[in-house]
Amino acid sequence: MSDVLKWDDIQLFGDLLKADAVSRGVNVRIVMNTRFQYAFLSLMFPEMGIQGSLASSIWLESAGKKYPAGTPEFCLKVGSMIRHRGLMANLSLRENLLLPFLYCADDDCLQKAKQEVDEVAAFLELEGLDTQAGERSNYTHALISLGHCMLQKPDVIVAQEVHVGMTPDRLKRFKNKTREALETSGAGILYLSASTDEGSGIKFVRTHEIVDDSVPDVSGIW
Repeated sequence: MSDVLKWDDIQLFGDLLKADAVSRGVNVRIVMNTRFQYAFLSLMFPEMGIQGSLASSIWLESAGKKYPAGTPEFCLKVGSMIRHRGLMANLSLRENLLLPFLYCADDDCLQKAKQEVDEVAAFLELEGLDTQAGERSNYTHALISLGHCMLQKPDVIVAQEVHVGMTPDRLKRFKNKTREALETSGAGILYLSASTDEGSGIKFVRTHEIVDDSVPDVSGIW
């Protein structure tokens, strides 16, 4: 049975994000500005475990079990493509691709990822895997994020518009690679966008829109 990402009604700066769910093969888009996106992502992928009532606001149902957001099981099973969070400069490209597995307690997953990392890097056209990443373009950040998902093989991927700011030629290449990888995986997508005209090419079964009239939309500066 497919993993299912679920969330209850959530208040974001006083605006309501209605409860919904995303499973394998289902693509859902939430249109909201960057401030709302990062608030939502901070609940889904907190740096530390969520305490109190928020712990049950977002969760993953997998094999009859419920894993709240922030737990190791949730973070390993829910893929993510978050803008400008693809890689760490002090690690090699190989280590960056394996990063989600290096900090999890599942050694079997880590060993499997190590066996597949060269094949994934070849698909992404990443060279010099064992050299330090250093400063890289948002194109490479986005490729690493896509590589994480290819290695994790999650049933659900949470994605921002990681393609924002790419040059036209790189944008075309990235979209082609993303489309091929996602079609092969069959994963469901929860897509966070600042606009319904984001141009991802993804077909959505549902779109939720949250409008924050209190502050201007600053999505274009990220």
